[in-house]
Amino acid sequence: MDTTLTILSVWVLAASGIQLGTLWIMKLSILPLLNGLPYDRYVSTCQRIDMHVFHPIAVWNGVIAAGIGVIAAIATPGAGTAALFVIGSVGMLIVGLTSEGVNRPIWRQVEKWSIDNVDDDRWAQKRHTWHLAHQVRTYGAILAVVAYIAAILTV
Repeated sequence: MDTTLTILSVWVLAASGIQLGTLWIMKLSILPLLNGLPYDRYVSTCQRIDMHVFHPIAVWNGVIAAGIGVIAAIATPGAGTAALFVIGSVGMLIVGLTSEGVNRPIWRQVEKWSIDNVDDDRWAQKRHTWHLAHQVRTYGAILAVVAYIAAILTV
């Protein structure tokens, strides 16, 4: 493996691994905690979490890593390895686009909710949609990590 491809490979594996770690922690600990709270505590807790830093990182880490993965696919000599880098990039795009297109808009809505005005239907629906989107982006990150590892092992 040449130096450029090595750097690209390390970059995408680190980016996807960090993303997966963050999403996995949310999946196993933060989301179950939040989902066990009554409406007022759920909203109050969410409003205290500053996601203005995490969401842009999730989006741009996903998009930039996907782009670097495509560059790695072009730089690699084998078609199978190139396909694995592209599959990893698709996984990272899933992470970034789902974060930006579903999770972030819902979070911005929850930030504006009142803890005094309970809307059980809205609350339940938003939590369900957010949960499903989080599952999608977590499994997108798993796909990315597995594909990037496989690509690196086949170079």
